[in-house]
Amino acid sequence: YTNSFLIKRRKKELGLYSILGMEKKHIGILMFWESLIVYGMVMAGAVALGLLFYRLVFLLLINLAKLPLEVDFSIHPGAVLDTLIFYAVVTALNLFVNLIQVGKARPVELMSESKKGEKKPNAFVIGLMTVLGCILMGTGYLIAVTAKLDSMIFADFFLAVFLVILGTYFLFTSGSIALLYFLKRRKQYYYRAENFVTVSGMLYRMKKNAAGLSNICIFGTMVMITVICTLSVWLGMDSILSIMCPNTFKLSFFGKQEETVIQTKLEQLAKDIGVELEDYTAHSYVGVEVYHEDGVMRKPVGSEQYRYENLCDVELMELEDYNRMEETDKKLSPGEVLIFSAGSDWDNEHILLGEQEYRVQEELRQCRLHKKAPGDDYNGWYLVVLQDAKDVEEAATVFGVNSKESMLTEIAANPKGDNTDVDAFFEAVNTSFEGKEDLAGCVDKRQDVADVEAMFGGLLFVGIFFGAIFLICLMIIMYYRQITEGFEDQKNFDIMQKVGMSDEEIRRTIRKQILLVFALPLAGAMCHTIVGMKMVIVLMSALRFVEVPLMLGCTMAVCTVFAVLYGICYRRTSATYYRIVKRMN
Repeated sequence: YTNSFLIKRRKKELGLYSILGMEKKHIGILMFWESLIVYGMVMAGAVALGLLFYRLVFLLLINLAKLPLEVDFSIHPGAVLDTLIFYAVVTALNLFVNLIQVGKARPVELMSESKKGEKKPNAFVIGLMTVLGCILMGTGYLIAVTAKLDSMIFADFFLAVFLVILGTYFLFTSGSIALLYFLKRRKQYYYRAENFVTVSGMLYRMKKNAAGLSNICIFGTMVMITVICTLSVWLGMDSILSIMCPNTFKLSFFGKQEETVIQTKLEQLAKDIGVELEDYTAHSYVGVEVYHEDGVMRKPVGSEQYRYENLCDVELMELEDYNRMEETDKKLSPGEVLIFSAGSDWDNEHILLGEQEYRVQEELRQCRLHKKAPGDDYNGWYLVVLQDAKDVEEAATVFGVNSKESMLTEIAANPKGDNTDVDAFFEAVNTSFEGKEDLAGCVDKRQDVADVEAMFGGLLFVGIFFGAIFLICLMIIMYYRQITEGFEDQKNFDIMQKVGMSDEEIRRTIRKQILLVFALPLAGAMCHTIVGMKMVIVLMSALRFVEVPLMLGCTMAVCTVFAVLYGICYRRTSATYYRIVKRMN
């Protein structure tokens, strides 16, 4: 992108060399050595700075991911070589394109190329691009707004991104041209000094303007979406962990157990070691995997076992066990159930377990076993409380499960204390219960919690890294664009000043032109981000992130900060542009 601007600035110089007697092959050799020298200088500085700062960046990653700090830093020659090769290919590609452009043009064409404007586009082409842009962007928006968390969500996401990018380019191209010609036809507006220079200057390079504006818009959207997602996940990590790993300690037994006896023994072990058990729960249940659709839960058959959006885990529990666990006094009549959904509400007065219909006496709003996450429809989990053991047995049979053989008693808690004491507690529990025949297992999920924290810390690092890259790309496009257009407009402002245009009028013209150019991408990026948040929220629920208010708050904060940074870039580039157009002979 930058190379296309720079080579246009140099064509006059290269044409002069040709007129003075240099052959095209000599100009090609000159450009080759220039590219080689620039490549060598840039890569020497880039590799040196990369080796200097990579430790700092790596320490940031380790800190965010909460990984151990015992890391040996070393220089990897392969990474340096890959970097050198990659930028060698980029430099060679730019050189190849430049040589073709210079080789095909005659010296006179090169001399006038930097001042050459763009051809007036065909009205039919503008109309076609407008219609296509509206269709593409509208389709992309529709996919984003109607997105659901199913097996096609990622394909839909990339399709929506692709359509919005194409639609943005078409609309910025056709829309900017149509707007400029509309302003030009308004004689009272167009024939004012600052408006005349603004509109005519932008018409002079309207296609290039459209490409620059669409790139700025897309990069701006990337910056905001990337930072919003990673920041939201980082701030909402506790919420994610409360869903993915609600308890770090889990002790399971086959069949029904005397929960009070087990609890007393665990509490005594914890007291002896100096560990406190928090969030203690104990319950007996029969777990089944079901296929649910339209108020019906049944055993999945055939290809249904791969339709993950309709599969869920269900725990069947007796009312007596539920009341003991929750310390309540619920009552059920024959044919009635209590139901709790960890995701969206069941929202149905009846439930069919196979062919057996039950009336939902009450839909529970909270449960000690699982946190309520209304937006999490992909990782389905239900608790169905039936009247007695007979009802549980009948319901389990519907799903091909023997309740007596599959009944589990599960005790869960969060041991709090020093890591050494917690380790000792797990060891003591294993020692105390290892001889018990019906022991199903003792699980330590502390490593799972550490893995989740490391994963999301790494995601935050990736978000910061790519957000910074996208922001740098955006700033580079803005900066080079203003430099190049400043030089192109320099002579125009020189002429306008000679015929009586004051410095204040020039400043006012520049502000209007740059504000018009840079307000459109900002508005487009904000619009893309706001519409895209619907699909982003759906995607994030796959990571068990369901704190929608937190994400909306992060969206407002990131959009505000981005608008401020964008405004600073606007002011800096407009100052650069003004300095360039003031360098008049």
